[in-house]
Amino acid sequence: MSGQQQEIKYLGVTAPISTDRPKEDDIKSSEALMGDLVALNQFESDQERKVRERLLSNIAQLVSKFVHDVSIKAGMSEKVASEAGGRIYTSGSYRLGVHGPGSDIDTICVCPRHIYREHFFGEFQDMLRAWPAVTEISAVPSAFVPVMKTVISGVEVDLLFARVNLAEAGDKLDIEKDEILRGVDDASQRSLNGPRVTDMILNLVPDVATFRTALRTIRLWAKRRGIYSNVLGFPGGVAWALLTARICQLYPTAAPATIVGKFFPIYYQWGWPQPVILKKIETGPSNMQHSVWNPKLDRRDMAHRMPVITPAYPSMCSTHNITASTMSIIKKEMLRAMQITDEIIKNPGSTWLGLFERADFFSMYKTYVHVVASASTSEGIKDWSGMVESRIRTLVQDLENTDNIILAHPQVGGISNVFYCLSEDEQAVASQGEVPPELMSRKEADIEGKEGARKIWTKNFFIGLEIEKKPKDGQGSRVLNLFYPSKRFCAACQGWDKYNEMEMSVILRPAKRSDLPPYCFPDGQPKSKKKTKRGQQNGSNDVGLGDAGEEHSQGPAKRSKATPSEELSSISYPVSNETTNVTASPLPLPNGVPLPNGADPVPPSTTKTNGSSTAAAVSLPPPPPGIEGLPPLSATSLSGFATAANGVVNDSHTGKNTDGLVVLNGAAAAAQSTST
Repeated sequence: MSGQQQEIKYLGVTAPISTDRPKEDDIKSSEALMGDLVALNQFESDQERKVRERLLSNIAQLVSKFVHDVSIKAGMSEKVASEAGGRIYTSGSYRLGVHGPGSDIDTICVCPRHIYREHFFGEFQDMLRAWPAVTEISAVPSAFVPVMKTVISGVEVDLLFARVNLAEAGDKLDIEKDEILRGVDDASQRSLNGPRVTDMILNLVPDVATFRTALRTIRLWAKRRGIYSNVLGFPGGVAWALLTARICQLYPTAAPATIVGKFFPIYYQWGWPQPVILKKIETGPSNMQHSVWNPKLDRRDMAHRMPVITPAYPSMCSTHNITASTMSIIKKEMLRAMQITDEIIKNPGSTWLGLFERADFFSMYKTYVHVVASASTSEGIKDWSGMVESRIRTLVQDLENTDNIILAHPQVGGISNVFYCLSEDEQAVASQGEVPPELMSRKEADIEGKEGARKIWTKNFFIGLEIEKKPKDGQGSRVLNLFYPSKRFCAACQGWDKYNEMEMSVILRPAKRSDLPPYCFPDGQPKSKKKTKRGQQNGSNDVGLGDAGEEHSQGPAKRSKATPSEELSSISYPVSNETTNVTASPLPLPNGVPLPNGADPVPPSTTKTNGSSTAAAVSLPPPPPGIEGLPPLSATSLSGFATAANGVVNDSHTGKNTDGLVVLNGAAAAAQSTST
């Protein structure tokens, strides 16, 4: 090596694009960005933080007691049962430290080999039901990733189960090592890879604080623009985190504003399907047969349009659901964001609010597909609508292959309603989505004590259609025939093993924008839209909607066509409660990134009394019964379910992590090296 050559170590699979330190303007833009995020209520309060930490600690102790009790029932000695352990780990937005108020917590319960999934959905579920703080439990043991969805002290907690092939699952357990997957079933492998991927992302970024601020920005932008949903064919939380992490690797010393500014042009111009990867894809330990993403060997992997690959073994594509339409929509949104961020960065210190402007989905197209899932119970609509939503992506792909359709754009979120019906005819009309004004405005009190009255719960999904332009010569008709996609979609929904035709229904119908239900619009009716060349790409109003385009599972022959009404008090509109009056944050934000140790700014919990604000009292959840005599959790145990929002530590030596923070051990982030 010559005197002018030096060894450069870096994270990722290529050398950085730039290692320039942030300039004053970069820091100024980053501080403005952080101020906007704080003002937009993207950080949880101190009270919320303490509630989450307490309930996770309680869950950790409850899992330990659960493992102990099942071990004793299996005939093990008290000593062996006490040493069997039982750990919990968090993943997703909470572990990454980018969660906000009201976010759920993905929690994985890891148990030794003598604890089975039947114990988890049996004895452990019973222990949860005995906990007064638990207000909701919905167990789905047959899901692709078996889960218990719970609400504990007002916080949504998704509990997953993983059984490792070890006699003990205590403080010595290291799930980051690939050997932990040896001998585990597929469901446990998928559960374990949640925290394994999350922690490896944190280990593979050069600066965790900068990464988290940038990721908060990207997540908020994606949600506001309606492109954040894995189930509907857009990137989900993991994919957006991986995409952001790769930009951090390419600009390891950059400020958060610079990372965001580089994000959009790089991915807008990315050479898809060239994959985005954070580290070299590994085949894993010998004699392990878990499938690894490899487009050279697997035709399904070859079909992925925008592959974003998880770093932990076995590497998978986190964006396999993306369709031709959703890819086109993502690229359009990135182009818009690139233009906006360019202007923001040119004016250091200016607001970022323009980036977060909400997409007006119901003004984008002139033709839509309206899918209505209905059920006769509040519990029934949860599972039924979730199943219907999971089939929307396949419907989008079928629509893409339909004559005259250029693009099919699924709306993220959907719209939920409850209708109070006085007759069977009204129940049927409500289940079909064409609801008269009197039914929309009716309240629960209006049907109390009336014979035959019944509630109907609905979840409405919409797909915007971009239609081919009418030929210039004006000849030829354009008929939108949705018979095949609607028939296939409804058949797939009705094939669900829990489908009950007496309690559930699904209907699909095409609708012009002017015929959409009033609950799609805050004021009850669509805004007038000026004709522009840009707007005409979505098709013209003279597209024929063939009568074969409607398919439904049940419903009456009678239909009442909805008309706009001002009395819409029973309808839930898709309107945000977030303020847009942004003021400078009073919190210290050096360099526009969280401090110390990369911890988030914590907005104080306050209550207003007679016009003055006072600190709010923290009401912590009651502990579950039976854990009173258990020893306190170790720092190692605490670090397993901690959030990076509280900061991170860079080594795990004894005495260095007494607060139980997230540990970056660097094992997964071994820097590759090259010479220049």
